[in-house]
Amino acid sequence: MMSGVAVALRSSDPAVVEAVRSVAVLAEQPLVVHPPGSALPEAGLVLDSVAELGAADPEWHRPSRRFAWVAVEHGLQAPDGGPCLVLPDTAEELLTRIRAVSVSRRARVIGVVGARGGAGASSLAAVLARTCADARLSVALVDADLDHGGLEVLIGSEHEAGLRWADLGQEQGGYAPEELSAGLPSWSGVRVLSGDLRSVGQAVSEETLTALGDAHDVVVLDLPRSAARAGGLAGRWCDVVLALAVCDVQSAAGVQALARSLSGLDLRLVVRGPAPGGLQPQDLAASCGLPLLAAMSPERSLPAALERGVAPGDHRRGPLVRSSRRILELLGLAP
Repeated sequence: MMSGVAVALRSSDPAVVEAVRSVAVLAEQPLVVHPPGSALPEAGLVLDSVAELGAADPEWHRPSRRFAWVAVEHGLQAPDGGPCLVLPDTAEELLTRIRAVSVSRRARVIGVVGARGGAGASSLAAVLARTCADARLSVALVDADLDHGGLEVLIGSEHEAGLRWADLGQEQGGYAPEELSAGLPSWSGVRVLSGDLRSVGQAVSEETLTALGDAHDVVVLDLPRSAARAGGLAGRWCDVVLALAVCDVQSAAGVQALARSLSGLDLRLVVRGPAPGGLQPQDLAASCGLPLLAAMSPERSLPAALERGVAPGDHRRGPLVRSSRRILELLGLAP
């Protein structure tokens, strides 16, 4: 997680400063206040007062940086059209964001979410985790979509012995990190925590995520799109969120929705394409203002291979594996 200054605010309005400071105190984090006109500082979370923004002020809202607009009065419009945290109404949301950057844990947490159904987010999450294991990183792959599940079926681990979400029950806070990790099924060097039919309707335990984060170098979360809402699982836990899209209009709309709901998080785009119609990954990235982390060719043989019991990543020279290796390099996780 981010070290050094956790929260920085650009404002000279005493009302804004006090409103933000009162929330930072609840999170037991100091607040560093910068005057209007200041350049972007190094901080886990940067906050900018929308009412005081000047035309010549350096840009603080940049891709891959945790950011939020703040205000103490209603009706103000952020210059980029993004959401604004109006205090004290949204104090709980701000508290969540501060805690997300101030918590200390061993693991780098990577969330993977599809821009639309069928994009292949679960396959990408699985191969990313498997690639981490190939790089000799201790890694856990977590199914966070407990209403649908299916991750263990996708990777073929449904018959492996070990704990599932439903087995943890009310005892999940009692597991030591190493014990919890050792109790999970292992797939290609990856510890897997998946859902099954028993876990439908069950909530993801954040105590369990804490334990997994303390036991591993990397935790990969296979996220449902509902987790990408403001204040959801993605914002509370993920150091970086990868939005997977294909080159079509439906994906473009989905990516734009994700960009709005996850505004101010480290959200990066991974695209499978190009499309037969000529839409390019760069076009998709430009349309939603997100950094394009990777563009991969479609792995056309994968759907049929999955039906034959081939797991994602078994094709070691396929686009998924090649792109996953590149993604780890770009995220600074490759040895």
